[in-house]
Amino acid sequence: MTPRITVGLPVYKGADLIPKCLDCLQRQTFRDFEVIISVDGGDLETAAACRPFLMDPRFRMVIHPERLDWVGNFNWLLQQDLQEFFCYRQHDDTTATEFFEVLFQAADMEPNAAAVYCDCQYSGGRDDIESAPSIEGESLQRMVRYLEYAPSSGAPVRGLIRRAAIRQAGLVRSDGFHGASALSVWLAKLLHWGNFRRVAKPLYYRLDHPRNITNTLRSVPDDRKQAALTTLFTGMLEVAVPLCRTPEERRLIQRFILDRIVFSYLYWWPSNEPSAENIIADCLERLRLEGNTHLLRKEELPPILQESHIKRLEWSRMRRFIYQMHQRSRMASVFIQRLECGELFTNSVIYPRR
Repeated sequence: MTPRITVGLPVYKGADLIPKCLDCLQRQTFRDFEVIISVDGGDLETAAACRPFLMDPRFRMVIHPERLDWVGNFNWLLQQDLQEFFCYRQHDDTTATEFFEVLFQAADMEPNAAAVYCDCQYSGGRDDIESAPSIEGESLQRMVRYLEYAPSSGAPVRGLIRRAAIRQAGLVRSDGFHGASALSVWLAKLLHWGNFRRVAKPLYYRLDHPRNITNTLRSVPDDRKQAALTTLFTGMLEVAVPLCRTPEERRLIQRFILDRIVFSYLYWWPSNEPSAENIIADCLERLRLEGNTHLLRKEELPPILQESHIKRLEWSRMRRFIYQMHQRSRMASVFIQRLECGELFTNSVIYPRR
């Protein structure tokens, strides 16, 4: 039987955790899938941990002699001969045995969905549940809802993504930051193709541990964080601005993206350095260097800044509050998710919730 799902599993230095992940895949009740294990940087120890699972004809492994890093490895997987759906699997995560079965049924019922995903149950250092709402409507409405609610969650990339949507979106752009911001841009590109569909069940189990990418991001040097923010800024403008038909829609999209950048700045730099003004200046300079100043012209910036939800006088107070909340990780997670999803905005809902 021809597989319906290609599971892409990039891994590096994961010998201790990947056997549990692969065993979970073998236990899935939906069995029409294939697994490509993509071992990065000639990691022979991890490759040895995977070899017993290659007795299953659905599993195959490729060892890359050079270090691709996460973005390069993920992009290599995207360029393979994918089946109808692609499923990215992190080597340290597991799912319920019915994960594929439930998501595949939902995808079959909604052929216009670019991605179908479920809620994520954390374990280890966290015990909360991460979710991202469904996103529907015409293309600009989908983009606005994504900018409002979804970029803070990686849930859509951990579900089933249609091959046709991937081929339209292309590859993930490198941002020097393990792809954290560039992945948000890539998900926005998927929305050009179709809807995002949430299955409101915590079927994905994510292990929170010191070595995962999320927990290592804050130790990354400031120049790489700034590169990530400017990549997010330029990438989102490139994806969203072409959908605008009127000056009002264009200004709305530009403001949402600028708000996203400043909120991300507040999260990554709870202290006062660098200033938010410098981050915005870096974003505008990035546009200039890439020849994309048509996406946000100089004369458009002053009214956007004036309309922004984040008034300059509020930044220092919000920054101090977020810094205090960082000391209580679970509360900080909840607050930041609400903050980034627009739930603390006033007048932030442009389209009615569904």
